[in-house]
Amino acid sequence: MRFIKIIACFVCATFFLGCEQDIDTYDFTKYKFVSFIDQDVTLAENYATTDGKEAGYPIYLQYDGSTLDEDITVNLKITEIVAKKGVDYSVESESVLFKAGSILSEPFYLKPIDNLTTNLEERSLIIEIVSVSNPKISIGVGIVNQSNKEIDIEIQDNECSDELDIFNSTSLALTSNQGSATVTGIFDSGASTLRLEGDLVAYGPLANTSLEVDLTPVEAGAKIGSLSFEDYYAGKDTDGWEYTYKMESEGEYDVCSGSIRGIAFGVYYLSGGSWVYWYSVDADISL
Repeated sequence: MRFIKIIACFVCATFFLGCEQDIDTYDFTKYKFVSFIDQDVTLAENYATTDGKEAGYPIYLQYDGSTLDEDITVNLKITEIVAKKGVDYSVESESVLFKAGSILSEPFYLKPIDNLTTNLEERSLIIEIVSVSNPKISIGVGIVNQSNKEIDIEIQDNECSDELDIFNSTSLALTSNQGSATVTGIFDSGASTLRLEGDLVAYGPLANTSLEVDLTPVEAGAKIGSLSFEDYYAGKDTDGWEYTYKMESEGEYDVCSGSIRGIAFGVYYLSGGSWVYWYSVDADISL
């Protein structure tokens, strides 16, 4: 019986020592960590703060340990996966500051760059902690297999995948200061021109006419741009009069909204060998 009691006491002692060791493992007076709060973040490339500030998206780190009695600096490393600095995002520095007494870092700002082209590849980057100015502070949470040592950022495109050939349609809705009509669009990808056919000027004898406009993106690959044309001979009406269209102001197109806005031109007729102004058309066109 006495032997059994000795065994029981030994088991209990071992149990309590084990529990005490587990508590020591996460004793923050001994073990101190810095880590990211989040592990994954998805940002739209046109991300904007609600307060209108231009700094970018704030990323915070956390400190687990006894109270900081001095400022510490945490140095970071950015690994790009398709995303490129200065093209898809910008950062002002690659370090972050913890102020004395704080458990939350100053924000590390990452600003997505809103470009005008469609990016079919997933653009992402990894930000990882590489060093801490205080060598007694460990990177990541935990003694082994530390977590939250890095954060994955994905930048999502805000452009559509449509192309200019969306304007290839027999049912474009034209609305102008002269009236409304349904017209046909014929897009030539080789020349980047759009030929509009139908009742463009709301004049019965000239109900079947055409106008060819050039589409110029604001930058290569952009889904928005301008429309313009040189003087365009529109042909004869059913009464035998000849007409030409002269641009008064460029229009704008937006592939993602499927719209053409504000293209304005004057209608001229031929009289005595000269083109005479008759009236103007200011039109919007949509799918």
